[in-house]
Amino acid sequence: MKVGDYVGKVSNRWQKHNKWLEFPDEPPTPLGLIVKQKMWVGVTCWIVLKNDGTLGEYDVRDLSVIDESACTFQNQ
Repeated sequence: MKVGDYVGKVSNRWQKHNKWLEFPDEPPTPLGLIVKQKMWVGVTCWIVLKNDGTLGEYDVRDLSVIDESACTFQNQ
């Protein structure tokens, strides 16, 4: 995960703690674009520019990078 990635919010609590798990019937909810990384006391957080134009701060475990080929705005 890096600045510029389009991410979604992971909804399955098992997947939050085990990134290798995949649940095809529970894809991440599209959230927005990572604009900044924030670290404090060993915890990594990402500042995300959400689809509605607001900023949100999310723990790294709550996010998953969405495949660029799945983005609908790419071919517009």
